[in-house]
Amino acid sequence: MNKVLVVFGGDSDEKEISALSATSILKNISNDFSARKINLNDLDLNLLDDEIIFIAVHGKGGEDGHLQKALETKNIRFTGSGSDATKKCWDKHLSKNILMKNGINTPFSYYFEKSKTDIREISLAPTKKYFVKPISNGSSLGISKISNFNQLEDAVLLAQKFSNNIIIEEAYEDAEYTVAILDNKPLAPLEIKVNVPSGYYDYEAKYISSKTKKTVVSDSRLIKQLKAIALDAYLSHGCSGWGRVDIVSRGEEHAVIEINTVPGFTEKSLFPFAAKHDGISYQDLISTIIRGI
Repeated sequence: MNKVLVVFGGDSDEKEISALSATSILKNISNDFSARKINLNDLDLNLLDDEIIFIAVHGKGGEDGHLQKALETKNIRFTGSGSDATKKCWDKHLSKNILMKNGINTPFSYYFEKSKTDIREISLAPTKKYFVKPISNGSSLGISKISNFNQLEDAVLLAQKFSNNIIIEEAYEDAEYTVAILDNKPLAPLEIKVNVPSGYYDYEAKYISSKTKKTVVSDSRLIKQLKAIALDAYLSHGCSGWGRVDIVSRGEEHAVIEINTVPGFTEKSLFPFAAKHDGISYQDLISTIIRGI
């Protein structure tokens, strides 16, 4: 029987969501596996008992490549992408450069380096809106949506609570989609619709509001487009195993905003929701991710 160790938590800003994912995995994992869980802060790689690591650490520690690198050094098997791909997806500025190099559309953005960039050098178009984002973090923490230059300084200061360097990204406001990818195969694309004061898919919309809707895209042409874009973005970063690609739209123009290498994984999360639509139960999804190593 394969032994599985579900690693969660750590010092990430998303440690509470990570704990929910780990608990849900343990509750639903197949009896084909002998499983336990451990907080990243308590993990000692020298004390493992020939276990496969299921990485359920969202954000810092689990999506920045550090844990993956440590496991690779010890030749320990683990779920999801390797350290190099994970690191590329974690750094939004680096990821955008990879997307553009590979001809994959992503919203125009400014890169703001603390102590190197003068906020007065940034020119915002008066007819457009922008997202100010930490260069690394998840769950929409530290993100602001602004519509004029006067709002920029406060938004930058908020983002810098989560990372020194930030991006100021042009907002695509018509629609937001997400595409889960399992074993290099895109699952059913989902459209995300929110009803929160911010007007976008922020932390409240993701984890608190009961009004957020996730619906399976039904238009066959759009499904084909979104799957192709998502898979191209995923492979361009060298990802493997499983992940999720977030895409925004403006009219007929679609653009990738983020690749998640350890997306939320409770029974109600976006990835399991898409898998269920494609006929993959939550338990089978867990097994497929483990066996895909």
